[in-house]
Amino acid sequence: MHNTDIGQNFLIDESLADFITERARLSGRDVVLEIGPGDGVLTRALLRTPLKRLCAIEVDERLRERLENIASRDGRCRPIFCDALRFDYESGLGERPSKIVANLPYHITTPLIWTFLERLAPRGMDYMLLMLQLEAAERVVSPACRRERSPLGITAEAMGSAAVLRKVPPAAFHPRPKVMSAVVEIKIEKNADIANDSTWRSLLARSFTQRRKTLCNNWCASCGMTRESALRILSRHSLKPTARAEELPLEKWFELAQEPAFVLKNRDNGERNVLES
Repeated sequence: MHNTDIGQNFLIDESLADFITERARLSGRDVVLEIGPGDGVLTRALLRTPLKRLCAIEVDERLRERLENIASRDGRCRPIFCDALRFDYESGLGERPSKIVANLPYHITTPLIWTFLERLAPRGMDYMLLMLQLEAAERVVSPACRRERSPLGITAEAMGSAAVLRKVPPAAFHPRPKVMSAVVEIKIEKNADIANDSTWRSLLARSFTQRRKTLCNNWCASCGMTRESALRILSRHSLKPTARAEELPLEKWFELAQEPAFVLKNRDNGERNVLES
């Protein structure tokens, strides 16, 4: 049932599915969103909890019968067959999800998480428990001064917290991926609208344009800023001329977002490629 065209690796470890659902602490008030249910191992585990409703988005039509059979046995489950990146999350789900619990397709992990932060966090979704490729997980949870530091990870930190709960070997999936995976917990506790803030997004995108370059060089190349202006901004925030984006702690990003040179009214769509890489 694996579709190599869409890069799915189905979860087959039922004990891991149980670990995920226990960690999610689902109650009868929770509306849960699952992306990529695949063969339904995690879906069935979720339905063993007292959750209120489960919306499961799957792109592979060949899984329709299997997932609809699960739904026919439990009226709380609603399978939706569509592209998760193109889905209308604001109006297509009916009830707003409070939590996302999913084994995300690895090839669209970063843009999907950005989508959740943009479209669902401002509408009350405050918790994500996600299976990610380990490399992607490290980009989400890495603190300052680590090379894995990323715009997405900085934004997750600005909105609450992100942590790797456990690493997962390839044997937990079919077909086996060639990489390790990880279960990542993201809690949204503040700044629910920041992922939609044009200044915040632009600042991160322009600062990470080329990771090996300094902030000064990236700002000059992406903002049309003079070197003298860039150095003055760095000095005002007690940052070295050689500082790179991965080195900055969260509080410095909040400070820089107040700089007039970075304030925007509209997002530059061309920056999305940097944020989602």
